[in-house]
Amino acid sequence: TALNWEPGKTCRDIIENANERLDGSGYPAGKVASQLSDQARLVSVIKVVNKLTHERNGAAPMPPLDAYRWIHARPDVYETETVIEYIKHYGFYPIGSLAKFSGGFLAWIMDIDGKGMPNKVQLTKNLAFQDTSIDTVLTSADFHQIGTLEGIVNPDDFNVKPLI
Repeated sequence: TALNWEPGKTCRDIIENANERLDGSGYPAGKVASQLSDQARLVSVIKVVNKLTHERNGAAPMPPLDAYRWIHARPDVYETETVIEYIKHYGFYPIGSLAKFSGGFLAWIMDIDGKGMPNKVQLTKNLAFQDTSIDTVLTSADFHQIGTLEGIVNPDDFNVKPLI
């Protein structure tokens, strides 16, 4: 190679096997579960969650809970234990998701607690005032001001972009 760089064992494993599936339906080699490392199985779950929860090729993103259900319903393709570990780690309301609250507020999730529930958000919009934006950080102690969490929503549905 021109750069004199060779990937390490784990890096090579991920590069070569990230698109494989437990049932052999992946590519490029069509490997089955017994041929895949724990890391390759984990990356396959991470990739499919990312694919399902982000807009691609005109397909609307799924809320995380719907994506988790879709993946979990395919134990022949994605390892159930890995999916469960992913959910335990990232929760039903992953950091970076746009949440809708019952008081008509939208907020970016900034942090979650040990149970996967948001405990810090950045308010971005009060839906009662469509033409204005908010830039306020709240912790769970103040969530009563914005209502109860209703779920994760698609930012494009509300013409909301992350604050940079």
